[in-house]
Amino acid sequence: MAFSEFKTLLDVSAKYNIVVDNTELFSHELDYKVDTLFMEDLRYSLLNKKPNPSEIALSENFISPIIRYVVKNHPHLIYWSREYYLNADEMLQGTPDYLFSYTEKAHRISKVMPLVCVAEAKTDDFSEAWAQTLAELVACQKLYPAITLYGFATNGLFWQFGKLEGDVFTQDINSYGIAVNTSQIAGILNYIFTEAVAQAELYLARQKQF
Repeated sequence: MAFSEFKTLLDVSAKYNIVVDNTELFSHELDYKVDTLFMEDLRYSLLNKKPNPSEIALSENFISPIIRYVVKNHPHLIYWSREYYLNADEMLQGTPDYLFSYTEKAHRISKVMPLVCVAEAKTDDFSEAWAQTLAELVACQKLYPAITLYGFATNGLFWQFGKLEGDVFTQDINSYGIAVNTSQIAGILNYIFTEAVAQAELYLARQKQF
């Protein structure tokens, strides 16, 4: 069953006995310094955005740039853009829009350990995007149990975040706009990437004890 066949969070939560919670995940300041050049490029993209931009345009101009800007400072994360086929079982498989996996050797694909999943809110459909994201996180959890996993959904202009811990999926009640919350989005991404690496290293350390 492809991830895209799930249409709502309820579809996923009912099938996999996931409790869905809503709270403010990032109540403390997580600003990340974004340099002038990046902000100038972002402003250019915002000023030149078409009335009905395509998915590719949104990805190239608003999603990929800020992801790359932050993830480049996390050498133990590999960034996959519609490249990695995630296959937990016959019910949970497909290619996430974006996926971040841990690698023990910096900047080298030594082991694919998926930790952060992202779905685009195509035609601004955040409901379906979150269904896909949660399904992908459940797949990751089946591969690597007992790890806190993070995910987010975005249409490029607005960003929403969540995490899966055990059988509880927590969705941040806030939505962040790229035009006014640039440093906050970058800060949350940086926090998520940092936590993902820490979770992976803890998991691997525990495995080596047995």
